[in-house]
Amino acid sequence: MMEPQDALILIIDDEAPVRDGCKQALEKAGYRVLTAEGGVEGIRIAREEKPAIAFIDLKMPGISGMEIIEILSKDFPDIVPIMITGYATIVSAVEAIQKGAYDYIPKPFSADQLRVMTRRALDYRRLKLETRILRAEKERMEKNFITFVSHEMRSPLVVIRQYMEALKAVAGDGFNQNAAEIIERCRVRIQNLETMVERWLDISRIGEGTFVRPKVPLALSQVIERSVEEMAYICREKGIILDADLEQDLPGIIGDEESLVRVFVNIIGNATKYTSKNGRIRITARGGGEGRVTVFISDTGLGIPAEKLPFIFEPFYRARGKEERERGSGLGLTFCKKIMDAHDGAIEVTSKEGQGATFFLKFPVPLKSEVRNTDRVCGDRRHLRAGLRG
Repeated sequence: MMEPQDALILIIDDEAPVRDGCKQALEKAGYRVLTAEGGVEGIRIAREEKPAIAFIDLKMPGISGMEIIEILSKDFPDIVPIMITGYATIVSAVEAIQKGAYDYIPKPFSADQLRVMTRRALDYRRLKLETRILRAEKERMEKNFITFVSHEMRSPLVVIRQYMEALKAVAGDGFNQNAAEIIERCRVRIQNLETMVERWLDISRIGEGTFVRPKVPLALSQVIERSVEEMAYICREKGIILDADLEQDLPGIIGDEESLVRVFVNIIGNATKYTSKNGRIRITARGGGEGRVTVFISDTGLGIPAEKLPFIFEPFYRARGKEERERGSGLGLTFCKKIMDAHDGAIEVTSKEGQGATFFLKFPVPLKSEVRNTDRVCGDRRHLRAGLRG
């Protein structure tokens, strides 16, 4: 479905023949057209009339086309800017698109070329507006769901768990083995639901900016050490080797230690679910490249199917589905991504099914002026190991 043919188009060009030619060609196709011979007038018209598309000449006296495109893209995101140029070069086209232009059309162009470009731009604008509406609707549904979870699910789950515990205490040894096993399975399921509710509420707090505490200079090696120590027991129980190799003088970061420890623990915990006995989970950290420090968390587990990789950070998505050895909430990696976003970082993953997976956690390295306690954020190369001894 296209936008109405009477969409408003703005032509900004200092050459009268170009303005008049564009106006005639587009009006014949049923569009409404306004023209301006300079940048100041064009920006004023755009502000007042809110056109769907603005064709903007690159070379004009006063404000250049590039400046106009930049202003319109920033102040009027619903307007689709298109560059008109008689100097069609890859450099100018790329620069215009970087500043917010949808496309460019080189002079001389025909009326048909102009109309085709207009139709394409209107389709693009329609999709852009529909995407914004869908995104807003998704956010509204998420907020409603969070409200439902916090008010309608959390309290009843706590009460049910308490009743189950009371029932078990009152019965004592009065239950036969089958009844006791049913009670225990119910308790585990309720606990899983409570964990999922708390995780979802954590994610909502991250979005509201109330979860991550004030960020301070951190030694990333310290965060990794704490995470390894926390997961050491589980790895030993499962017969998995967990070790870390941290680069000497690893750059410090700015962050919230508690939330970052949860990120590492979550990823390591996921790896333990899919890594067999005698397998390995390895953490390495390298810093300095492109102003970032990168941590790699690799395992020798089942790996992630290629078709599922693009979706693993989505809420409630489980990469292995029925193949899961331990069923999770489907929110752990969503939580990790939200925390990394809150730290201006990034999380990525590569994997081959049957050959394990590697998660990349990338943190920005702060300026020296942001890090005062250098003793705390730098350290020697460290080797940490937990689990089986090789």
